[in-house]
Amino acid sequence: MISIRISGKNESQIVDIAKTLLIEKLVIDVNLNRGVERLELNENSVVTSTVCLLTAKTKGLLFPKIDTLIREKYSESLPEIYSLPIIHMDWDQAKSLKAEVIQV
Repeated sequence: MISIRISGKNESQIVDIAKTLLIEKLVIDVNLNRGVERLELNENSVVTSTVCLLTAKTKGLLFPKIDTLIREKYSESLPEIYSLPIIHMDWDQAKSLKAEVIQV
């Protein structure tokens, strides 16, 4: 199991991705954090911007499908996407994830 993290400056795009992932049963739930402050180094200056951050739990084998879906739908303004492994998870939540997300 993994935690998907998708972030971008276009909040409506991130919300649309969240809805698509839920409707397609590619994730079990979604958390949206709006107005997340991001710091980046740009030509030796620290630049601050704001992004919308989506996090969701899913099966590791679904990452390529999720990545492809987002790349196809948002090829012109691709958000940042990556995953983190879930090392430990409550057993009931793990069973729910396995049952509610599409079979791989």
